[in-house]
Amino acid sequence: MSLWMAAMWGFVGSAVAEALNLSGMMRPTSESEGRWQWPWRDRRDRPIVVFAVLLRTVAGTGLAAAAGAGGLATTAFASFTFGVAAPLVIAKMFDQIRVTGQGQPPENVGSRPDGEHDDAA
Repeated sequence: MSLWMAAMWGFVGSAVAEALNLSGMMRPTSESEGRWQWPWRDRRDRPIVVFAVLLRTVAGTGLAAAAGAGGLATTAFASFTFGVAAPLVIAKMFDQIRVTGQGQPPENVGSRPDGEHDDAA
């Protein structure tokens, strides 16, 4: 399968996942008198929600393309699955990064040669 086909199937998979996620977040509310509402409370929230959906869709496309280029996704279904699972896969990858705590800065950071402390550093 070509890289572009893997990316396209990843895009379709992530778009399906996002559509299902958005439809699951739409609920009728008492404020709307029983009508179904979009997942944002205020019109000012709309760009943020749309941007987050676009980011996750692009992440699914990129992950499927990378999997296709690396030989992991050799079929349309595999690329589609990478697109659907991209947010989970990426989150699990970042879970593997261990943060051990804040390190101590070296002794000479922020001090001048005459022993004075430089507050700008």
